[in-house]
Amino acid sequence: MKTMAVNAGTLRTAGRLDCWYFLSPASSTVVAVETARQRGVRIEQLGGSHGVAERVHHPNRYTRALAANGEPSLPYLRPYDVFNYYPEAADYVSAGRTENLDDYHLKSGQILQTRSGRNLGPAVLVDAHLAQFVMSDDMIRLEIADKQMRFYTLAYLNSQTGRRMLRRDKTGSVIDHLSEDQVASQEVLIFDAATFREVASLVGRAVKLRESARLTISQLLAAYESELPALRRAHPLRDGWTVRSRVFEGRLDAAFYDPLVSTVRRQLLRLGGKRVADVAQVLKPAGRYKTCYVDRDNGRPLLSGAQLLQTSLINLQYMAPRVFKDITAYELRPGWIAYPADGRAEEELGTPAFITKDRAGWLASGHVGRVIAKPGVDVGWLFLALKTSHAQMQLKARASGSVVDSTFPEDMEEVILPPPLDVDGAKVVQLWEDFREAQALEEQASVMIDEQLARCSC
Repeated sequence: MKTMAVNAGTLRTAGRLDCWYFLSPASSTVVAVETARQRGVRIEQLGGSHGVAERVHHPNRYTRALAANGEPSLPYLRPYDVFNYYPEAADYVSAGRTENLDDYHLKSGQILQTRSGRNLGPAVLVDAHLAQFVMSDDMIRLEIADKQMRFYTLAYLNSQTGRRMLRRDKTGSVIDHLSEDQVASQEVLIFDAATFREVASLVGRAVKLRESARLTISQLLAAYESELPALRRAHPLRDGWTVRSRVFEGRLDAAFYDPLVSTVRRQLLRLGGKRVADVAQVLKPAGRYKTCYVDRDNGRPLLSGAQLLQTSLINLQYMAPRVFKDITAYELRPGWIAYPADGRAEEELGTPAFITKDRAGWLASGHVGRVIAKPGVDVGWLFLALKTSHAQMQLKARASGSVVDSTFPEDMEEVILPPPLDVDGAKVVQLWEDFREAQALEEQASVMIDEQLARCSC
């Protein structure tokens, strides 16, 4: 148990009684920041009339009006999806029936800060890809007109210094919360001009790389799917369909027998499509093992299905190697494609992610499937083929379960992939390398800020 004596004057100044505030990891950071202030480091408030941000806000609570078929709509993004390599719409909201829709529409250049949850971070910048989405009030928007200051502030918020100071001020019991005022009142340490310029430059390059990679994936995927059979139903889904008893394959769930899925499979085969099993090996290790999380120095990073898709990892855990009888079954290798094999079929189940060298040797849980291209198979094409709606709908239709949907290696193996056509596989692989480099640049910028504070407080 940790204990600490706090005098009455400190309690009155803080205006709070929760232990976390006084015993948080930010305590030493507070001292370091104060030392830096005394040594002449420039410190500005994040918001307010003279803050680095012109505006710190979030819209009112959001009532989501889902769009009907054919109705003008905008894609809706869940808050934690902004941390993914390639954020995708969770739903589509009505453009005409959603009140104050423009308030929820993300604007290019905004910084988004989580305001509720168990992690409260990291912060992300809205690029041209994210700017197509609308989002609820769960993210606080920071608007900074000066581009250099915007990039520097993003690096500061994502540094250990910024995160600790921000999380120190959280409130809540089960779920942590931050308010607009709490975020606006945070202080930003602005070091010397050379550090400021270098940090801003690193983040600017990262933002440009990630934005370009996202937009290019969108373009490549749209071009690829435009050459494939249209996903068009012969009859409205509400009319249902009839299945003869002789075609039952041991399952009674309707999605498995969706006639559109059967039609797509036949069409892809006629185009020269192949089963996943013909071009790749599919693996999924056992999902049951004793959990023993340890600190970073004593464990191996373990990705969940959701974290697999994240470029900015949320609450990454480290597992003690002794937990696994054969740890190699859980390791990831560069050039593999992995996907959430368990989850919700209408969400991220089956979404592929390319494993780059920065995650080589990391572990992934037993809820993550692995697709390993056979010799001579273009892994860039394989990723894009798995990403098409044509492949995704097949795998999702094969998922089974009640609350949590599950797929098995044989489900992925039976998916019919579209033929390569004119896909530039090398370009696809390079886009994932761009994602890796962008993340490395942002992390480098944030580390620079932490290192500068350490020097100033020595």
